[in-house]
Amino acid sequence: MLIADEIQCGLGRTGRYFAYQKFSSKPDIALVAKPLAAGLPLGAILTSEAVAARVSPGVHGTTFGGGPLICATALEFLKIVDETKVLANIRERGAEMRQGLEALAKKFDFVREVRGEGLILGVELSINGASLVTSALQRGLLINCTHDFTIRLLPTFLISKAEVRSFLKIFEALLTEAKEASSFAEGAGPHAQHAHAATR
Repeated sequence: MLIADEIQCGLGRTGRYFAYQKFSSKPDIALVAKPLAAGLPLGAILTSEAVAARVSPGVHGTTFGGGPLICATALEFLKIVDETKVLANIRERGAEMRQGLEALAKKFDFVREVRGEGLILGVELSINGASLVTSALQRGLLINCTHDFTIRLLPTFLISKAEVRSFLKIFEALLTEAKEASSFAEGAGPHAQHAHAATR
């Protein structure tokens, strides 16, 4: 049985309804949640006919599931995705972001990898990324760092071309600061040791 966890990458994040659509195999079960009700708490389990036939009423349930307000929000979200060009925007802006990030990776040797698709992107660093998160917030840019070295980028589905350019400009400034700080720390090492020895 194949299960696809689409909680974060599903419902448009990669520029497709589901990330698994990139591959030839279809899952027996797909889990969706975060974008489904535009941030309100709602999740769903999608299954094949074969799996659904084995689930009877009462076997699966949730305490707060099916609230009318949240379900109405979910229906509106799905309608917007279906009737507008939001998926195309995700693909186009995501490609621009990735292209820009890959250009920056060639400029800064501590950027080890750029990965992802659409508007779910990761920038793997060889330095700790916590300081970048703090500096970004001071500039009005909200990013996240996971596992100490991975900058995680999940911009809004409605991000514009101008906002992508603005992000890349700010991100380059953050990387430049990080490079300068790293160079200063490396350069300070021998001098600090020499000064320490001179005081003995």
